[in-house]
Amino acid sequence: MATMNDQIRVVAICDPGPTQQQITAALSSKEEFQLVDIISSAEKLVRDVRAAEPDMLLVDNLLGGNPTLDIIDELVMQFPKIPVIAVLPGEDPMKAQQVMLAGARAFMVQPFTQLNLLSTLRRVRDLEQRLRQSMPAAPAKAGEVARPLRLLAVFSPRGGTGCSTVALNLALSLLEETGQRVLLVEGKLFFGHLDVMMNLHSPNNIADLVPHAAALDEGLIREVITEHVSGLHVLLAPTNIQIAQGIRPDDLYNIVVAIQRHYDVVVVDAGSSLNENSVTFLDAADRLLLVTTPDLASLHDTSRFVQQISRSLLAYPAEKLLVVLNRAGIPGGVRTGDIEAALHHPVFAFIPDDGEKPMLSINRGVPLTIRYPRSPASRAVRDLAKSLAQLKTVALADEETELEKSQKEALMASSQLG
Repeated sequence: MATMNDQIRVVAICDPGPTQQQITAALSSKEEFQLVDIISSAEKLVRDVRAAEPDMLLVDNLLGGNPTLDIIDELVMQFPKIPVIAVLPGEDPMKAQQVMLAGARAFMVQPFTQLNLLSTLRRVRDLEQRLRQSMPAAPAKAGEVARPLRLLAVFSPRGGTGCSTVALNLALSLLEETGQRVLLVEGKLFFGHLDVMMNLHSPNNIADLVPHAAALDEGLIREVITEHVSGLHVLLAPTNIQIAQGIRPDDLYNIVVAIQRHYDVVVVDAGSSLNENSVTFLDAADRLLLVTTPDLASLHDTSRFVQQISRSLLAYPAEKLLVVLNRAGIPGGVRTGDIEAALHHPVFAFIPDDGEKPMLSINRGVPLTIRYPRSPASRAVRDLAKSLAQLKTVALADEETELEKSQKEALMASSQLG
């Protein structure tokens, strides 16, 4: 991808009409972007894209009157290093999830303004550059060291699998197991319910950190987090949907970078909606815990997610993905022996079905591992925490966060001025 100072070469894939005119007008008005081609036919599409050598692909929801979901899937396979931005016909979470699972890096919803378009392209550009800068060069193995896991993202491509329950009880178990500073982040920005599950009442949430995202200090973070009676620190999501809509991926990235400086382990409940914000959490995580259940629908979605990310821009290594089978052994469920074959990926942890106990713990606002500490599911989550506490990840020996670097640069600049 082009650097910050280079023009970003964009190819638009869309039918003639208002959307094409809007894209042309927006990109022609800014020197930072160059609209190098507009493709209005699926015939020879891959050849035309390859010839244009774009930095980004902007794909409308229809091409020739046909949905472009399969086209996005094909483009991601053929050009895994070129981010795809999808244009959706309206607010439809299912379609948004489908295009993200197909490999799109971001999406916009019609009707959109030229400002929306340019803002989305800039965010994708900035995130791509950050991801590339954070990747260590392959030959530089001499400077690599193993360090404990710092950020764990708990995600499920299908709702109702118990993702929040696993994230909450895992964070509590890590606190008990390690005795370290553990933070639970409600990354499910819309309709999160950790406050209900933990019986927490706080006016503060992650949105309070957004205005200060580029320069967070420990004092401000401690003012915003909520402490549970167990000692676990929790960063809740907004209860106001409009406020949640205003949180951008780059803000979340800066917040994630900052909080890791003040906590030993961060567990993110990333929910089950695949969007720009949840992808930000998944990208930043040392390990991604994929929660699934032994039913065909959940296993199908999880299997598709595993296959898609291995050949999309996310390009996570196999060791980053840890499949967690929740409600294992539930009556009528798929046999445990058939699940790994269905997923094409090993299962890292099994959490047995625990009857009505998980539901009772949610309704009473008392986490499962506290309410029923000796139950089979609670024991399995504690075993999962022990396994994760023993894992290591590879990092550069002189690893610095972007925030630390910027603070050092600011300090040097102020000393020179003085």
